[in-house]
Amino acid sequence: MKFLFCLMAFTSQAYALTEKDVVKAVLTNFPLIQEAELKAESAKGELTAADGEFDHKLVFRSKNRLEERYEYGYFEAAIEKQTTLGGTSLVAGHRRGLGQYPAYDGKMKTSGAGEVFAGLSVPLLRNFKTDEFRTNLKVKEIEKKQADLEVFLKKMVYLHKSLSLYYKWILETQKLKINRNIFELAKKRHEMIERKFRAGDIDRMKVTDNQRAIDKRSGDIVKNEIDLNKVRTELAVMLSDERGQPMVLPAEPSPDNILQKNETTIPLTTITQNPQLKLIELEKEKLKTESVFYDQSRLPGLNLEVLGSKDLSVNDPYNPERLEIGVKFDFPLENQKAGGKRVSYRNKVAAIDKNKQYLEAQLTQQLSFFIKASADSRIRWETTTKEFEGTKTIAEAEKNRWTQGASDLFVVNLREQDVADVDIRRWTALYDYHQYHLDARLFSGQILDQ
Repeated sequence: MKFLFCLMAFTSQAYALTEKDVVKAVLTNFPLIQEAELKAESAKGELTAADGEFDHKLVFRSKNRLEERYEYGYFEAAIEKQTTLGGTSLVAGHRRGLGQYPAYDGKMKTSGAGEVFAGLSVPLLRNFKTDEFRTNLKVKEIEKKQADLEVFLKKMVYLHKSLSLYYKWILETQKLKINRNIFELAKKRHEMIERKFRAGDIDRMKVTDNQRAIDKRSGDIVKNEIDLNKVRTELAVMLSDERGQPMVLPAEPSPDNILQKNETTIPLTTITQNPQLKLIELEKEKLKTESVFYDQSRLPGLNLEVLGSKDLSVNDPYNPERLEIGVKFDFPLENQKAGGKRVSYRNKVAAIDKNKQYLEAQLTQQLSFFIKASADSRIRWETTTKEFEGTKTIAEAEKNRWTQGASDLFVVNLREQDVADVDIRRWTALYDYHQYHLDARLFSGQILDQ
């Protein structure tokens, strides 16, 4: 059964604000959720930028030398690409070198048609498993997942807050109606009591006692109105329309069939769906990714380089075909950065594990409590409902006895107050039933399953 609210006064036409309306307004228009969504889009842009390190690059080079003995020109156009496959980099292009070259630059000379070339460089030690570009790409992929989970988490948190206020609004409205009802009873009775006092049928004590009941119930109403306005103000902040304007709430919700729905069962194993645990795992994965990179940076650099070229001239090629194979080796004499990062990684991972251990225990214990508290509150609602019916019967009988002169006004007021107190307690129990279940849905990560 859907939760029902009363009229909404946007115009003279009436609207009902349902639980579904609250959910839609928060998830669609709440600014802090939109902020998280924008940050997720920003993380998507960062991921695209990181992937851009592997874009094809068009490179032009030229070299000209003008002097009496040597005069030449060299032109090269190439496409270069850093790949994610073992850190291999590729190059292919065309070059042309004409003129008089000194012997030590003879390799730059080509025929008039120039030559095409292609080659690759493969890291065999450092940068083979990962490198700066691949590490950064992996980190940005993880951060994008984290940003998406932050959106999910904020949706959960703010939906929980708005629905909590929604349920509280219903409870405070019901409490106000109950106290207003017994206040009106005391006011109407006071007119009759004063007539009887003036006629000498009752003493001043009865008038004073009823006035005391009126004053107490009037104070309760003022307190109820303050509490209700506070809840309505907080709920209005959470709800916006499609234009981003605060939603106009009705003065009070309808009391009929509110919150009287049976909630679904939530198993304890669902804590694994909580995004906080997933965020912790992703942070650990990001640290591991960075650690692998720093481990790689401690290795010597050993690259296999292969370059092949072919002269395009069919008449008199300068160097028809050429294949160059070589290695490039370098050894870091110092690498304090990598060593320090390894120490940092070990301690950060240990700290994350401790945090996860505590969070899992906290989620398990609190989810267990919320599930049981919700079930117990439902039982309390059913019990106090029976108590309420009995208390009403007693209060009505006491009022009849008083009209017949067989009871005291103090007892009548007391019985009426009992009815109000029990009625508030039963509505509070029903509120607790749904609030605890809402808490359980938050901790289990299922609050968005509408």
